[in-house]
Amino acid sequence: MFINIITPCSRPQNLKKIAKSINIPRANYRWIVVCDRYFYPYLGYIPANCEIYCHKNKKSKFGNTQRNYALAKITEGYIYFNDDDTLMHPRFWDSIKDEQADFIHFKQFCEGNSRFDENIKIGNIDSHSFLTHFEIVKDLYFDIEAYDADALFAIESSKKAKNIKFI
Repeated sequence: MFINIITPCSRPQNLKKIAKSINIPRANYRWIVVCDRYFYPYLGYIPANCEIYCHKNKKSKFGNTQRNYALAKITEGYIYFNDDDTLMHPRFWDSIKDEQADFIHFKQFCEGNSRFDENIKIGNIDSHSFLTHFEIVKDLYFDIEAYDADALFAIESSKKAKNIKFI
């Protein structure tokens, strides 16, 4: 399994902590960070294991333009969205590395409480609670102004999926 991790970024000071939480073997991921700015942030914030880009669109909200910018750079593998305020779960890689489904979603825990079940709908899925394969989303993009764009993207992705796995 190869995973493209996409991080829309307005808080580059968090990137090094996020980098430490990525528990995927280096050969199995590509980390694309797209900063919501015109110029690169302080280079001391940038981990060695990421590709960093800058892309600003004044109409964009919630990192959606940055997600679309990164999506345009992907040609294969799975896609996972990890926001700039979210650490990767310590068992993330072990729980998904052998999966074959083209859409994988999972419970998300916040302060020890489970937030989501297996229903893929607005209010019940978040950008970092699913992986989707490039082949089913290569023509999908985030609505740049919608608050629920992550759920809408997940819903459309899951509709195109041939097989869905809930963990």
